[in-house]
Amino acid sequence: MIVTTDTGSAMVLLGPNGERVRIRSLARRTVLTSACESFDHLRLSPGARHELPGRPDAETVLHVLRGAAVVGRLPGEPDHLASDGDLLLARRGHALHLEAGPLGAELLCLTLTAPLHRAGTRAALARRRAERRNRP
Repeated sequence: MIVTTDTGSAMVLLGPNGERVRIRSLARRTVLTSACESFDHLRLSPGARHELPGRPDAETVLHVLRGAAVVGRLPGEPDHLASDGDLLLARRGHALHLEAGPLGAELLCLTLTAPLHRAGTRAALARRRAERRNRP
């Protein structure tokens, strides 16, 4: 696991109207045994927009530290207003669209690998559990 403690190592994205999104990676996965892909600190300037792409093998957890942000999944779907202390979970494969409120927003973003189940895996696990129960 790579862990960052340096306050200067951040990526800054600039929007079309000068909005800023500052992303600092606090930790990244470097070995295959970890379920945590990344742990990022996001700061969005007032009105800034940012998209967190969804992956079929990962889930995202957002914790709003300060400010407010409108969080949506897809155009046409209802958006949610998240503010201080709110915790949001995006299921695997779902992208999240963030738009900071009038005072900006500060969030922690945790991305976790969610293993995909192959066909028959659940049935095989259920059989093994039943076999263990029936042992003398």
